Amino acid sequence: MSKPETFSIIDITLAGLKKRLDKENSLLIQAETGYSERAIFHFFPQAEEEDLNKFSRELKINLPHDYRKFLLRHNGANLFVHPQYGGGIEIFGLDKIWQYYVEYDYRSLIPKGWFPIGSDNGDMLFVNSNENVDRYSSYLYWTELLFVDDAIKINLNFERWLERLIICNGVHFWEWGYESSEQYYRNIQQYIKNLNTYHGKNYKLDV
Repeated sequence: MSKPETFSIIDITLAGLKKRLDKENSLLIQAETGYSERAIFHFFPQAEEEDLNKFSRELKINLPHDYRKFLLRHNGANLFVHPQYGGGIEIFGLDKIWQYYVEYDYRSLIPKGWFPIGSDNGDMLFVNSNENVDRYSSYLYWTELLFVDDAIKINLNFERWLERLIICNGVHFWEWGYESSEQYYRNIQQYIKNLNTYHGKNYKLDV
């Protein structure tokens, strides 16, 4: 029997995703209400261990172990980008954290110990480093813009969040538990025009 090989959730998640990408780094995905379109993925070159250590010292923030592992593979990424309209979910590299936290002075606007590591159309993914940031902790929060008082606590660490994000094709799965059935169907009613345009139909919701 061969010697057991150590693996990480980050590595096998990224490997599984990249295995499905075509030569243009795109993937056909299905999102809510039947949308099925291609999404593009951009991965940036890795950070070095000394860069991570220097960054943590200078900003006095504790980078979670699993997020560090991601940065050692890719110092930032853009996931599920629409080929025509852009957007998608951005996972920050060190430069982007520095830009938001220092240059945009987010640290004066958010609780001490919080720092951003991702965004989607202005909404932000934060680490709360006041909590434990080890493998078994849930330290992620999602906010609408910078409204941290109403932040959604994501009961996941980074590697589990990333795995589920990719499984769910970039959909904000962590918000599902906060949406009632009534809200779901009301939201669909608001998007009927877009649904008709996308599907080439004249839909009326069957409820």
